[in-house]
Amino acid sequence: YDQQKNLLIQSEEGDSWDSNAKRTASQKELTANRIIIRIREDERDHLFGNRATEAIPGPETLDMGGQFLTNRNRIHEKSKLYRIALEMPKGCHLHLHFNSELPPMPLLEKARCMDNMFIRSTQPILSSQDLEVTEIVFTVLPADTETVDIFSPGYNPAFRPPDATRPWMRWKDFRKIYSERFESQMRLPVEEYIRRRMILTDEEVYAISQTTNGIWARFNQGTRCFKGLMNYESIYRWYIGAAIDSMIRDKVMYAELRPMLLDKSIPSDDGMRKLDHEAQMNIILEEVQIKQVELEREGRLKEFPFGVKIIYSTPRSIPKAMMKREMQDCISLKLKFPDLICGFDLVGAEDRPNNIGFYSEELAAFNETCKSLNISIPYMFHAGETLLDRGGSKTPLNSNLYDAIIFNAKRIGHGFSLLKHPQLVQEFKERQICIELCPTSNELLHLCRNIKEHPYPHILAAGIPCTVNSDNPSLFSSSVSDEFYQVMVGSTTMNLHGWRQLAEWSITHSCLSDGEKTKAFEIFWADWERYCDWVIETY
Repeated sequence: YDQQKNLLIQSEEGDSWDSNAKRTASQKELTANRIIIRIREDERDHLFGNRATEAIPGPETLDMGGQFLTNRNRIHEKSKLYRIALEMPKGCHLHLHFNSELPPMPLLEKARCMDNMFIRSTQPILSSQDLEVTEIVFTVLPADTETVDIFSPGYNPAFRPPDATRPWMRWKDFRKIYSERFESQMRLPVEEYIRRRMILTDEEVYAISQTTNGIWARFNQGTRCFKGLMNYESIYRWYIGAAIDSMIRDKVMYAELRPMLLDKSIPSDDGMRKLDHEAQMNIILEEVQIKQVELEREGRLKEFPFGVKIIYSTPRSIPKAMMKREMQDCISLKLKFPDLICGFDLVGAEDRPNNIGFYSEELAAFNETCKSLNISIPYMFHAGETLLDRGGSKTPLNSNLYDAIIFNAKRIGHGFSLLKHPQLVQEFKERQICIELCPTSNELLHLCRNIKEHPYPHILAAGIPCTVNSDNPSLFSSSVSDEFYQVMVGSTTMNLHGWRQLAEWSITHSCLSDGEKTKAFEIFWADWERYCDWVIETY
C-alpha cells in the first residue's frame, strides 16, 4: 500500500502544474514555503477556529476560505498570511477594469470641490425606501445647466426639455437636502450612502433572497456610479497616477487596463469641452510618463518600469453595426498608439445576449483588417464567466468558450465554466491560452459561494496557464494581494511555489515585448529572492 501510494503521489507531483517551480526553488524558497504553510494551517485552526468538531460554533468562528466579505476584516487586521501576501511580488496585473482600481471615497472627496458635478436618480426620492432602490449616476455639466429637484414628487427622470438632455440635480444641492431630510433616517452621511451604492456589500451579496441576476444588476449600478465620478479631465489625469501608486503598494509592476470605450468622450472640468479617445489616450501616456519620471528620480523605477497598456473593451449587447464602429475605433487607436493598445475584448454578463459568435463576421473581418495593416490586436475575451454557459441564449452550443478557440484568443477572462468542456480543456492546454482568474469577483457575482468551491485548482491541474487578478477591486473591496491570499487558503495543495508560478505566468502571457519580458523576469527574480529572505527573517 505504501509503495503504491508513494508511486501515485510522485507521478502526480512530477506532472503537476507547479512542478517546474518546485524543481527550480532555491533553498530559501523551500524554507519560506514551509513557514508559510505552517502559518496557513495554524491560522485555519486558531485565527478562524474552524476545526472539525461536533460543537456548534460560536459567533467568533469563521471558515478560512469562507465568504470573502465576511472574513475580510479578520484577514486584514489579524492574518500573518495576508501580510505575507501583501509583500509578495505579483508580476503583472492582466485583468483590471479601468474605473475600478481605487475605492469610492477619494473620488467623492474630489467631487465635493466640483460645483458643476450633477447627479441623477432613476426615480423621485421621497422616502428612505426610495433611497434603497434607486440608481444614482454622476456627470460633469456646464455651470449654467438648470438644476432640478430629485426630492420632488414631480421629478421625472425621463423628462427632456429642449434646452437639456437629462434631468440632473447639482451634487451640492443633493447633499444639502439629503442631510436635512434623510441622514438621520438612513443613519448614513450622504457620501457613505453613495459609497454603499458603489460597492457590493456583504448584506446584499450573501442575502438568502439574492439571485445571480440581482447581484449582477447591483454590480452594473455600481459600475455606472463610478463612471461619472472619474470620467472628467482633471480626475482622469489624477486617477492614472493614483492607480499606479495603488498597484505599486500591491507589488504589481505592470498592468493592462480595460476601459469601456463605447462612450466616445469625457467632459472637461467646466463641462464645455469633450475629450475624445485620442485625448484620453494622450492623458494616459502623459501621466504614466510623469509617474515614471518621479519614480526614476526616487530610484524606484523598477517598481513600475513598463507603464500600462490598454485592452479596448466594448459590450457584447450592442447591434452589429455599432460593433463594427467599435472595431474601427479600436484599429484607429492602435494605429495612433501602437505601443499602448494591446487587445480587444467583449464584456458583459454572459447570461445575457449576445454570445461572441453573434459577431463572427465582424470579428473575422477585424482579423483580416489587422493583417492587411500589419498590426496585431489579439482577442482577450471574457468567456466562461457563467454557470449556464450558453452565451445568453437557450442553447449551450453558444458557449463563448468555443469562440475563444475559434478566434485564437491570447487569453480569456475568468474561464469559470471551462471544465464542462473536456475537448476545450485540451485545446486550451495545447494552445497555452491563459486564463485570467478573478476568484473574488466570481464569488461575489454568485458563481461559487466561496474560494474553496472555485474551480481554479482543477483548471491548474489540467495544465492550463493562469494569472491571478482582482477584476473590479473597488467594487469588490479587494486587491491583488487579497486574490493571492484567497488562492492560498482555497486549496491545500497551493503553496509558495504555486504563487511564484502564477506570477511568472503573468509576465509570460502579458503583452510586453520580448525584451521587456526579459527585464521583467530579472526584476521579479531579484525581488523574489529578497521576498523569501523577508519571510524567513520575519516569521
